[in-house]
Amino acid sequence: MLTPIAWLAPHIPTLLVDQHRGHRTEMLEALAEASRQLLESRPRAAVVVSARWQSSGPFMVEAGRKHETLTDYSGFGVEVRYACDGDPALARALVDAGGKAGLRVATSKRGVDSGVTVPMHFLAPERGVAIVPLSVANRGFEECRAWGASIRRTLAARPEPVALVVGGLLSFDPHAWGLGREVVVQREFDERLLQALRAGRWAAIGEERQALLKAGRRARGEAVQLEGDLRHLEILRGYLGGDLCGDVRCYETSPGVGAALVGFALQAEAADARAAADASGARSGDEQRDREHEQS
Repeated sequence: MLTPIAWLAPHIPTLLVDQHRGHRTEMLEALAEASRQLLESRPRAAVVVSARWQSSGPFMVEAGRKHETLTDYSGFGVEVRYACDGDPALARALVDAGGKAGLRVATSKRGVDSGVTVPMHFLAPERGVAIVPLSVANRGFEECRAWGASIRRTLAARPEPVALVVGGLLSFDPHAWGLGREVVVQREFDERLLQALRAGRWAAIGEERQALLKAGRRARGEAVQLEGDLRHLEILRGYLGGDLCGDVRCYETSPGVGAALVGFALQAEAADARAAADASGARSGDEQRDREHEQS
């Protein structure tokens, strides 16, 4: 069963610094509200796509019963620890479904990196939700969308609610981040990308990606980087099953980094599914009553 909202959530460690210092930022408040909505749906588990986990071969699924924290950043003075339960049965179901769909998917026992730990620290702080981490494989965009669609089918078939969270960024330039240097073309890219997500113009992602790379080469004479070439967004697009509009809850920028919290509502589809199930149950009841009437 799908939870009502799928989330794109940032994983920047500065969020932990803000929380540690007691700052009340728009992003922290937006994450708190997203946490309330997520937990309100009582998910049994959360499948979390980590854009920090880039795999060169197949799409990887962490299948451990317990996940330990992998620290993949340093120098911030604050470190999140998010030891949490896994769900091996759900992990295996995802791998099996991906294989049947003709995709390269494999299990791993790796732990949870900041693409999981930072978003889930805010979204499920009590660690009461089992976590199944997924990598972003260096595969074609169409294959990434097919993987997202496979994930959706698997979760929709589960009897218990399962959430999808994608821990990833918009623009990301580690060099500019390290130097504390603003990159104008990246900020402009973020703004256009968010406009596209708000309008459900998912096809524009590829166009904006190419425009950013060209603009970066012209402005700086070097290639501008994007986290995983935005493959995490392609997985999310496949999961949504259509060009759904995003609800941009908050956008936060810092040198070389564009981070956004975006929710994608699936309520209408869930309502349709419930209505279809109710209608099917009603028809079954009518048919049973007809048979009993005929027998009498």
